[in-house]
Amino acid sequence: MQPEVTWDVRVRKFLASYSPLRPHFEELAGRLLSAEPARSVVVTGPEPGTGCSSVCLGLGAALADMGRRTAIVDCNLDRPHLHQVFGEPNFVGLTNSLERDKALEGSGFAPVPGLLVVPTGPVPPDPAALLDSGRFVEAVRELGQAHEVVLLDAPVSGRVLEISTLARGFDGVLLVVHASRTPKNTARAATDDLLEEGVNLLGVVLNGCS
Repeated sequence: MQPEVTWDVRVRKFLASYSPLRPHFEELAGRLLSAEPARSVVVTGPEPGTGCSSVCLGLGAALADMGRRTAIVDCNLDRPHLHQVFGEPNFVGLTNSLERDKALEGSGFAPVPGLLVVPTGPVPPDPAALLDSGRFVEAVRELGQAHEVVLLDAPVSGRVLEISTLARGFDGVLLVVHASRTPKNTARAATDDLLEEGVNLLGVVLNGCS
């Protein structure tokens, strides 16, 4: 699996059903759907650059194409990214919705049918406090009422463990490691840390395999 997302045409090809990567994501989707319950999933990595956003997008598109309404929420409030992938503005998103007590459903866009992408919105002064709030969990659960799977594109695993809602507020965690970029000891340490903290680790995705 080697999903590398950049802009425009490449993104459309990446999300398309004919993408050569689609079978890999369909397999991952099937495994995720077999893990009950796994309707709200935090996707993280041991370090930046492992491809968490790519995995979220590829998995989300595969789930949507399988008839499973799916939403992706960008929780990287210190490094907003998903809006850039699609060339969209970041004026409205997760932060606006939480601050104004509005549903996340109306703060995103649909790049393909059945897939909603919610960007971060403007970055607040204390992003960790916003994520570590009951309103955040409530908003994601509300989003889950209209979507069968909600994928949370999260910060690196160390930051996830610092935010209790991301670590334990949802159904489970997928850890994404990169075959050529992530040292084995880093991947092992991140896995051990998640397990030691009692996180429901659904699995590890090896990204960047040829």
